[in-house]
Amino acid sequence: MSFNAFQLKLLAAMLMTLDHIQAYFPDSVPLAFHWLGRISAPIFFFLLIEGYTYTRNRKRYMLRLAAGAASMAIGSTLLLQLLPGGSIPNNIFLSMLGALVLLASYEWTLRSESSAAGWMLCCAVAAAMVVGVEFSWLAVSMTLVFYLFRGRKRAMTIAYIASSLVFTVGLDLFDLFIYGETAMWVEEYSLWTYSQWMMVFAIIPIGLYNQRRGYQSMWAKYGFYLYYPLHIWILYAGSIGFE
Repeated sequence: MSFNAFQLKLLAAMLMTLDHIQAYFPDSVPLAFHWLGRISAPIFFFLLIEGYTYTRNRKRYMLRLAAGAASMAIGSTLLLQLLPGGSIPNNIFLSMLGALVLLASYEWTLRSESSAAGWMLCCAVAAAMVVGVEFSWLAVSMTLVFYLFRGRKRAMTIAYIASSLVFTVGLDLFDLFIYGETAMWVEEYSLWTYSQWMMVFAIIPIGLYNQRRGYQSMWAKYGFYLYYPLHIWILYAGSIGFE
């Protein structure tokens, strides 16, 4: 059994949709939808790095993500004005754009004679991602793992599982033992509710990737840029309407 890039994208989109349905209708939809959704973002980031590696025009790729991020932000702002009462924190395009800016900065640093300035730039981009994008530390770790260990399946698997657990369960343990705060998964929620750690299972479909692009068309290439904001906005509008 194996997956090509198109099949992986479809799988991630379906799991993402289940996750968002549960997020916008938490009282009506089983929590299991959220568990399955933890697998989607890592698959998208893995495919993002594959796309960055193979694209013939990286600048155009980044501009496309920037346009998607801006459109998502503007559309969400307008919808919140029209239907107030909730929030729309989702903007995966911004997270992906940050990931590619980080990689471009890293590659520039390796080529540059001014390595100190380059590493400072990389740190600044990573810090901006931690503070300003949807997946925070996880966006940085997934980007670096999938890029640095690309083509080395065993090393990528180990690095991905380790980094995923460090930035989910590990950070809660850090809060508990260093700051004396009660870790989220120890008392307030169980590991089944605080389920971000389940992203480790994304390595299974990623490991089955066969390095083929699969079905290719304009819809396959650009459809996600339309589907992502539309499904978020429809779910948000529905959640406000059913309150």
